[in-house]
Amino acid sequence: MRIAAKLLFHGALAVVNRRSYRFPLAIYVYLSFRCNLNCEYCDSGDGRSFPTRPYDELTVEQWRKLLPLLRRWSDVLLISGGEPLVHADPLGFLRVARESGFAFISLNTNGILLTPELVDAADAIIVSLDSLDREASDRLWNRTGATETVLSRLEELRHRDHPTVMVNCVVLPGRVAEAEAVLDYCLARGLTFSLAPGVRNRRPMPGLADDPAYHKLLDRLILEKRCGRRIAGTVAFLRGIKTFRRYQCHPQLVWRIRPNGDLVYPCSRCDSVIGNLLSVPEPIRLLHAAAGGEFYDPGCGEACPLSCYMDTSLVVTRPMELVREGFYRLRSFPAGHRVMF
Repeated sequence: MRIAAKLLFHGALAVVNRRSYRFPLAIYVYLSFRCNLNCEYCDSGDGRSFPTRPYDELTVEQWRKLLPLLRRWSDVLLISGGEPLVHADPLGFLRVARESGFAFISLNTNGILLTPELVDAADAIIVSLDSLDREASDRLWNRTGATETVLSRLEELRHRDHPTVMVNCVVLPGRVAEAEAVLDYCLARGLTFSLAPGVRNRRPMPGLADDPAYHKLLDRLILEKRCGRRIAGTVAFLRGIKTFRRYQCHPQLVWRIRPNGDLVYPCSRCDSVIGNLLSVPEPIRLLHAAAGGEFYDPGCGEACPLSCYMDTSLVVTRPMELVREGFYRLRSFPAGHRVMF
């Protein structure tokens, strides 16, 4: 089923307050929970950082069995971590993913281990950058010299026509000015800018919601987007993370797979899995059993301010946001530009 039909399907269900795990918009793979950084704000959903959660990692040959199965449900693959490039063979994984038929492959990375071969194998690269202050950023990431390396990678990437490049910036309490400096850096170089509020235990970090500087930054992002600048996220999402208002979450719009092949349900932030796809290669059967039927209720009572949950949910529950976003992208991006969520 094409993505437009999937959006119509999920949007129709949202009208009657229903959620379905069928027809996911994308497959999200945590290739590794390990990382070559130790960011102070890293949070996997329960207050623990990804690197503190030891997990077995599938080999490329094991992924060769699993990726064609997942491709039956979506041709969009989102790769993240931890840091996915610390996997034993990330390039082999990317090649197998393409051989399996994925039409759009996005790689979310801190950028330190990027090589030209890895860049060529993806359709979109999302690179983390939270501050231009080298010393402050290195302390935040707990690695000397990391920020300079990432900036060098971005300078190399910005001159390429392929893949699409996005910078993801985590904004923390008391550090809004640093995030705005990263925004200016991206706008000056034609890089897409994505803002992510710092999160702890599924909630925004204390100090952001009532910070006038944070509100002012979100107002600027909305204005820049309306003026045709490359700002990721729908206007509804940017408004949502300004006030952290609640929304109707549809976490199964994107299926999430852990490094060992475990299928996540209802979402990664709830820290719950329902089976391993290598052992039980039938995701719909696992999801049906976990949900107790064709429809599901996340049941957590939270409303995570994360784009991978909030923005995808908003385009399903508010169809006009998708129309507006299409208009903004036509104005902002050249033909052939590919970005997802």
